[in-house]
Amino acid sequence: MPYPKSLLLLCLNLGCWVGFSATALALPSYYQLPVDLAVEAGMTAVQTCQQQGYNVTATVVNRDGVVQAVIRGNNATPHTIQMSHDKAYTVITLGPIFKVDSTAAITAKMTPTPLPMGNVPLPPNPLYGINFSTGGLAIKVGDELIGAIGVSGGPGGNFDQACALKGLEKITPRLKP
Repeated sequence: MPYPKSLLLLCLNLGCWVGFSATALALPSYYQLPVDLAVEAGMTAVQTCQQQGYNVTATVVNRDGVVQAVIRGNNATPHTIQMSHDKAYTVITLGPIFKVDSTAAITAKMTPTPLPMGNVPLPPNPLYGINFSTGGLAIKVGDELIGAIGVSGGPGGNFDQACALKGLEKITPRLKP
C-alpha cells in the first residue's frame, strides 16, 4: 500500500528541519593538547629545576583544567604535587577572566592598590584549587588557551616560573592550530 502524499511531504519537511538543525547545532572543534607534549613540557620543567638544584613537581592541565601529566622530580616534597596542580588550574580558571597568561599576572591584577598606611594582603584563599603563587603559565596556540603548566618546589615562585617557561618553550614550536 502506497503512503499518502501528505505523509510523504511531512516526512520530507521533517527530514529537512532535522538536517538543518543538526547543521546549526554542530559541536565546536578545538585544538587538544597532545599528551606526549604535556609530558614533555612537564619533564623539561622538572629537569631544568633539577639542574639548578631545585626539587619540584610540574603539572600540566588541559583547557578544562583536567590533569594530563604530573612529573614529580626526585626528592620533591609531597605538597608540591597539589601546589603545582593549583597553579596550572588557576591559570585556566582565572587567566581568561583577567586576560593574562600567568599566576604572577593574575596576582598582580588581584592585589589591591596599596593604601596610604601600607599594603593590604590578599584575603585567605576560599576557593579550592586556586593558588596565587607565581609558577603557573598558560599554554596557547595563537590566542586559544589549550592548557597550562604549573611548577612548585623552587625556593621562590620566580624559580618555578622560569622552569615552567623552559617546559613551555620546548613544546611551543610543535603546537599546531
